[in-house]
Amino acid sequence: MRIYEERSQNKRTVNCPCCGKEGHMWSTCPLPAQFAKLEKEGKEPDLTLMGGWLQRRWDTLNDDGTLMYANRLFKNAERYGRQQQLRVENREAKKARQDAYEKSLGITKAKRKTSCGFCGGTDHNRRNCDIMFNFVDDLTRASTNYRKKFYERLVQGQGFAEGALVGVSASYMNIGGKWIEDFEGIGIVSKIAWDKVNLGLTMSNWEYCSKLRVEMLVSGNTMAIDNPFRGMIEADISDDGKRGKIAELFSGSHGYGVQIDSIVAPSENIPSEEWFNEGYTDCWEWITKKKALADVTHYLTPLIAKWHPSRLGRNAGKLNFRLSQYGYTRRK
Repeated sequence: MRIYEERSQNKRTVNCPCCGKEGHMWSTCPLPAQFAKLEKEGKEPDLTLMGGWLQRRWDTLNDDGTLMYANRLFKNAERYGRQQQLRVENREAKKARQDAYEKSLGITKAKRKTSCGFCGGTDHNRRNCDIMFNFVDDLTRASTNYRKKFYERLVQGQGFAEGALVGVSASYMNIGGKWIEDFEGIGIVSKIAWDKVNLGLTMSNWEYCSKLRVEMLVSGNTMAIDNPFRGMIEADISDDGKRGKIAELFSGSHGYGVQIDSIVAPSENIPSEEWFNEGYTDCWEWITKKKALADVTHYLTPLIAKWHPSRLGRNAGKLNFRLSQYGYTRRK
């Protein structure tokens, strides 16, 4: 899912204006105290305590080899040190005023209640939240079942894998520098991002959808297309709108660029079912650590209801109970 697969791209980098290093701000920077100690000992500022770009800014020497801007460096560090101390004093004063106000009203502080960041319960936290554990387990089982169906219907059933010959089409296709309208041809699948096969392929939501990148050789050109299954999806939807076993694997929002319309000749290099079914399990635990149930249940719980292997049979009642805990009501 996009929220998981692009998690590293959304991280914010914090840079300290005091020392020039990443990972903290001036309020917690250790440089003021370190420079104060060096000044007290009669030593020069240690530029190795600063980030590279800030080192280069102040790394200018006098003729005798001493730092030209040593005094200015100490003054800057002292200024940040005073700001840190003032910040601490202000926070303590604010707390003292609040305590005095509550005491004047006769308010006694109750013991802080434990609250779960996932389900909102007040008798536990995420570390021992049964609902979260069940949610992760149900998503993992639903995802594993989805990958199993993907393998049975498309990989094993149709022969979709590296080396397969596929019928392709495009509204416009550039071949040899010329644009061809309503192009139709044959392509050879050269690479598939198998690790991206997951429940997100059934979703249209920007944050939770997934992209399955497929590389194909078409008319001498290598093309990398995300989710190029529009033709196969449309061919597997009946006149009354009912989605078939192939169309059911994907959302209806797929389809930009060259599209796969059919499998002309199946691949002879199909991955093993055991290897295929092991993939994509870390996503769900990561999401539940970052998000609350109320934020994700609208998007993820229907996937459990549709793809969980226990949705039918003797364990369906237990699954329905867990789904109700997640806030899902099964449609009649």
